[in-house]
Amino acid sequence: MDHVHRLVYEHRRLLAASLTGLAVLAALTSLRQTPEGTQVLVARHDLRSGHVIAADDVRMTSVPADSAPDHTLVRADVVGRRVAGPMRAGEALTDFRVLQADSLAGYGTGMVFTTIRVDRADGASGIRVGDRVDVVAVDPDGETGAQVVARGVEVVTAPSFDESDTGSLGIATSEKGALALATAALEARFSVITTSWRGPGPLDKVE
Repeated sequence: MDHVHRLVYEHRRLLAASLTGLAVLAALTSLRQTPEGTQVLVARHDLRSGHVIAADDVRMTSVPADSAPDHTLVRADVVGRRVAGPMRAGEALTDFRVLQADSLAGYGTGMVFTTIRVDRADGASGIRVGDRVDVVAVDPDGETGAQVVARGVEVVTAPSFDESDTGSLGIATSEKGALALATAALEARFSVITTSWRGPGPLDKVE
């Protein structure tokens, strides 16, 4: 036993160096065995609902292959498109998060995407993408009564009120409904009411 202790003591530097080398080798082997990541396009910073995506709004990042979401998009698919709902920095760009050119195809012939300005205090803060709402025109001077301009329209992009009490609400509507909303916006502010109406497509009813 003393002989073993003496050998260890005499060669302690060599043994220490060997053990250090083995530790480094084990670490490198572990790194080589780490599964390769998948490149995913994500938001570079927070994006508001309805924001038109520019090239510098997105970046590529690597995530584990088993963590990558389905139906991710490439840069060419998203630049120039609108965000469907607010996004946080680092969130992946998928087909559900970006409005495509044919995003209104399922709404029927003649449907268009239009936006209106709404106030946080007028019931718009809780609105989510997919909700059905009635759009009400309210005279800011109170000289005329409130009037429903569009009924049962579907929300396509939700307003974001991070830095302002006013936001942009995107809805799917007919061309007639869009013109009625544009006309009403000249003299009134808009309020929205969530509705339980369910049907095959948006109702645009000008009253």
